[in-house]
Amino acid sequence: MKSHLEAIASLYEELEFESALGQLATARRQATGPEDDAELSLWEGLLLAELIRTEEASAAFTTALVLRPDAQLPVKVSPKVSNQFESLRKAVKSTQQARRGVPNPSPTPRQATDAPREGAPPASPPRIASPASVEVALAPIEPPLQVTQETRKSSLRSNAYIPAIAGGALTVAGGISWALSRGELSKFRNADPSLANFADIDRAASRGRTLQAAGVGLLGVGVLGLGLATGMYLIGAPEKSLAMQMGTDGRSALVYGRWP
Repeated sequence: MKSHLEAIASLYEELEFESALGQLATARRQATGPEDDAELSLWEGLLLAELIRTEEASAAFTTALVLRPDAQLPVKVSPKVSNQFESLRKAVKSTQQARRGVPNPSPTPRQATDAPREGAPPASPPRIASPASVEVALAPIEPPLQVTQETRKSSLRSNAYIPAIAGGALTVAGGISWALSRGELSKFRNADPSLANFADIDRAASRGRTLQAAGVGLLGVGVLGLGLATGMYLIGAPEKSLAMQMGTDGRSALVYGRWP
């Protein structure tokens, strides 16, 4: 058995875990008692743990600890495997203690000083309240308040569409009026046949001047309206308000807040 264990240890050091398991299977056929079985189970658990066969490794370690509760791993291993092994040791010990049973401590004899005095009424035993009769006043547990970030819409930005629409309409109307005034001017340049006498020329000139003045005025007001809308939109950016909330979970005061 010693030669088998040395061969298994050598293969383990060379990271030949599968070959070591084959050597271990051969050694089991020559085991002569619980000590050999415990030693082989320790090696089997180590090899299976290295092969990431966790459940089989736990079963092998458990077998070794049942046979030998104070067993120690034969080589230095990683903290993960060591913690797994020690957890199984505690579980095996707890199971064995539960099977054997823990004797209840015998009641201590009543001392002489506990005897009731002569002539005094016997003291009634203290009444132990049942858990159901004990009411514990607990502070109401309130869930922590949620913090919400509130955004306040600016009235300037929300109303910027009004001067924008008006400015756009006036700009379009001004452009049309200016185009019509240019049409009246072209009649003079091209000697339009409709200008047959001085009265027609006077009316055309008057209409052209009116359309030109109206066009310039409408264009000016329209551009002013569009500029006003742009200013309202840029200046009236949305403002984030400061959200501060306060609550309690029954044990602590909770204050929430976030700056915009």
